[in-house]
Parts: sequence; C-alpha cells; structure tokens
Amino acid sequence: MSVFEKFLAGWSFRSSSPEYDPGETIEVMVTGREGDTAIARIGDSTLQIGEAPTDAVDTRVLVEVETWDASERRGTGTYRKTVGESAF
Repeated sequence: MSVFEKFLAGWSFRSSSPEYDPGETIEVMVTGREGDTAIARIGDSTLQIGEAPTDAVDTRVLVEVETWDASERRGTGTYRKTVGESAF
C-alpha cells in the first residue's frame, strides 16, 4: 500500500442524493417548514417530517423514514425526538 493509499484509507464522498429504506432511523437538521410540515434538506433531497414540534426548525432530530423516492429525491418520515440544536 502506497503512502497516498494509506492517507486516503477510509475516506469516501457523500452523495447529494442519498437513498434511504423505509423503517431506517436517521438524524437530520430541520431546515424549514412547508405549511404545517417540517422539512429537512439533505443534499439535493427533501424529507417531510410529520409530527414534528412547531419549534423544530434549526434543530437536529431523529426521524424514522416512512417513504423514499430516490428518483424524485423526496420522502416522508415521522419525528422521533430532538437530539440537538443548531450550531449557528
């Protein structure tokens, strides 16, 4: 293994259009609202979060993915709990 390969070991690039499976629990940052629904933007994708508190914007939350359409880069999920605040 070269020095360069050792340096890059374990590195990977994050996709701007992730894929999730229904039932998967993920941590996301709530970035806004569309009407009464909280929204998380993940790269080029959007996740609508049902049952999120009204003050959830700019907080990190755990969400259980309900549906995910990779071709549309959209999905829905259910709020589970708040795990942190924004660093901004």
